[in-house]
Amino acid sequence: MAKPKENQTVASSTGADSEKDARVVSGHAARYAKVYSFFGFGHAYNFPLLLKAVSAGVIFAGGMLAFSLSRLSDLDFDHHFKNGFALVPGYWYYFHVGPRRVGMIMHLATVLPASILMVLQFTPVIRKKFITFHRINGYTVLTLLLISNGAACVVLPHKQGGGSRTSTQTAEAFLVIITTVGMAMAWWNIRRKQIDQHRAWMLRTMFYMGTIITSRVINFISAPIISRLGNYYGVWSCDELDFLYKNLQVPFPETEYPQCLFPNGTLDSSLRVAVEATVLQTKPEQFGSSHIQPFGANLWICIAVHIIGVEIYLGLTPRETERLRVISYEKQLEAGYANPGSAGLTVDRWGDAEKWTPPSK
Repeated sequence: MAKPKENQTVASSTGADSEKDARVVSGHAARYAKVYSFFGFGHAYNFPLLLKAVSAGVIFAGGMLAFSLSRLSDLDFDHHFKNGFALVPGYWYYFHVGPRRVGMIMHLATVLPASILMVLQFTPVIRKKFITFHRINGYTVLTLLLISNGAACVVLPHKQGGGSRTSTQTAEAFLVIITTVGMAMAWWNIRRKQIDQHRAWMLRTMFYMGTIITSRVINFISAPIISRLGNYYGVWSCDELDFLYKNLQVPFPETEYPQCLFPNGTLDSSLRVAVEATVLQTKPEQFGSSHIQPFGANLWICIAVHIIGVEIYLGLTPRETERLRVISYEKQLEAGYANPGSAGLTVDRWGDAEKWTPPSK
């Protein structure tokens, strides 16, 4: 009879431990629920979209907010931006005067505030309780991003790095196109009260914008890699090199680039030379070249990752999409639109999907 009692004691102890563990888990879950509920999220899986970035490449709103806040100091264009080598050594040559200077200032002055304000657009508590602010903020973000894209087009033609610049130019131009299309689709769908598609296209636009952040992170990783591999070179003009070293108040490296000088010792500013891509801090042009050369390839990779990533997220949240479509149906029906539930740009109107019907109550 002693054994059953012993087993009963063990079972009782195990049950008590399980209840204790359950209380601990329940406590953590309750605290987490309070946090995401405060921001207006109805589901736990939605909240990380606001707060964190996935290191594999999909940058969410929290990463965009942190990055944008950290780059606000670049608005001090002639000091912080310049002294930070305008991102990498060599870029300031293209941005210190002329249309590209104006374009870069306009780009920074619009894209940074837009990225910060966009985070508020994805905070449900604001959408639910401050509808007027959400609408005004949305049009503000839309306007700032359109100006930012226009300014980016002014900056795009610069040729820092030589031939490798073409891959970067095409990637940046592609980003301008897809973010502009994404904003246009989001705007048209909300005008048609198609809230589910408005959400989808705003998410896509935000993810596409995050590409530039991810590419920066990957670029800092790839620069030392190509430096170690060796035999990677950029193409710089002698005038760029002279401008860089004059800004650093360091004599021109005549022994490194003797071909830049005429026999009489004057600079041949039109000549171009090969600059090795290495991460040597003592060679600013080589350090700059190590970051410029891989950037185009990194940007294309990140664009692909972000496009795939946002479609995965949208595919994982079908219940939220359906909930918003029902709301769209009710608002479109009330407004007297034809095809309520599908008055916007929906697949069942423009593709071969089955016609959407509202759920029966």
